[in-house]
Amino acid sequence: MDFTLTPEQLLIKDSVARFAAGDHAGDNWAQFAELGWLAIGAPEELGGFGGPLETLLVMEQFGRGLVVSPYLSQAVFAGALLRAAGRDDLLGPVVEGEARYAIAYEEPHARYDPLHVATTAVRDGDAYVLTGTKVRVLDASSATTLIVSARTGDEISLFAVPAETSGLTRTPYAAEDGHEVADLRLDSVRVDSAAMVGAFGDGSALLATALDQATAALCGEALGLMAVMLEMTVTYTKQRQQFGVPIASFQALQHRMAEMFIEVELARSMAYLAAMTLDEQRDDPVARARGISAAKVQIAKSGRFVGQSAIQLHGGIGMSEEYKVGHYFKRMTLVERLLGDADYHLARFLASQRAAVPAPAEALA
Repeated sequence: MDFTLTPEQLLIKDSVARFAAGDHAGDNWAQFAELGWLAIGAPEELGGFGGPLETLLVMEQFGRGLVVSPYLSQAVFAGALLRAAGRDDLLGPVVEGEARYAIAYEEPHARYDPLHVATTAVRDGDAYVLTGTKVRVLDASSATTLIVSARTGDEISLFAVPAETSGLTRTPYAAEDGHEVADLRLDSVRVDSAAMVGAFGDGSALLATALDQATAALCGEALGLMAVMLEMTVTYTKQRQQFGVPIASFQALQHRMAEMFIEVELARSMAYLAAMTLDEQRDDPVARARGISAAKVQIAKSGRFVGQSAIQLHGGIGMSEEYKVGHYFKRMTLVERLLGDADYHLARFLASQRAAVPAPAEALA
């Protein structure tokens, strides 16, 4: 299998790397649109190009530069959902940088399960009335529209709710690593029936598709975070001296850094597997779930080992606010839990394995 990047992919990687290495404070959304990063994965008729691998390249560089951005939540996650729903009318303004969507799907005590939905959408003439609570909505404050999951009877449907709609309350706060999240309260929020995203009852399938896309992208960011933590650790141990020699000369530390390198390469393989799974298994949700969850489990395992080892080998300075390695580990710790932790994805992987095994009668047919 050829993993060589095309000239176009190298251009994307280099342009994002230059951005990530510079001063990227503030809102850079207009710049993202101008550079074409918001068009990755979109249909060609909207000016889109590329797919999961190009998204991985962007997210890996964002991880390396510790870029705080709503790109994952608003371009990748929301963009994937709108594509799956066939809503090019809503996706076009996203590609142009004129509209920004955040997805509100997680609820209290849901334990990452997108099917755990207590929010209701009750039909009232030509409208729906939404009532419920959503938690830890990524980048909700900068979104112009919230895509909210709600129960429509026994089914789950999605609704596009403008951010300033009466009855919708956003309570933003900073996550542990500085990224912004918000809790939502929907108190009899009234939206037109045309606000439904996708068909009636399609919410579960659309969320599953979008979550897989976003999880694969998150694996790319984690790869960038881990690679930098390894590089910083190797550099530091070559400079830090003990007993008159660099501590990098100590065999025990060399073994630890070799193990860190192995974990980074394992994570790299699984991140690329996730991207390829999205390409090759786009029409098979069971196989797609198996590949994406396997990657997330390995990413969580490798990220924890690399991060903890980086902090330990740096010693006290690794825990200081002024030194970057601690901030990389803090973000890696959040990435480990974002969009489902290792326990959730391991259970999802096992469920997809069971679903893929044919029943005895089918096996003998």
